Amino acid sequence: MNNKALVIQDNQSQLFNCNDFMTVRNLTAEFCSSRSSALSAFQAKRYKCVLVSMDMQHENPLSIIRELRATEAAYGLHPTQILVISSSRQPTQTDIAKLRISGQIRPHHMR
Repeated sequence: MNNKALVIQDNQSQLFNCNDFMTVRNLTAEFCSSRSSALSAFQAKRYKCVLVSMDMQHENPLSIIRELRATEAAYGLHPTQILVISSSRQPTQTDIAKLRISGQIRPHHMR
């Protein structure tokens, strides 16, 4: 199976240690910092999972997830596991269900 993970965040100074997370799961991270670069990457290849920062400053992370799900539907693809990373902002239970968010990672639990 594919061992690539798409990480979408607009800054690298988050508390979440992405390298440790990827190593433990035998994943290779590919980083995107904007909606457009994330959608381009997502359309070009399949990922085992996608991690989206809820703490993005310049983009709406839920809109990005919505567009990723729309891309899957348009291409008839199976849903990809999407995890959100957040130190403060959390998606609502409605958003989690509607966007089929697989899980949440809270950086303070990962130290």
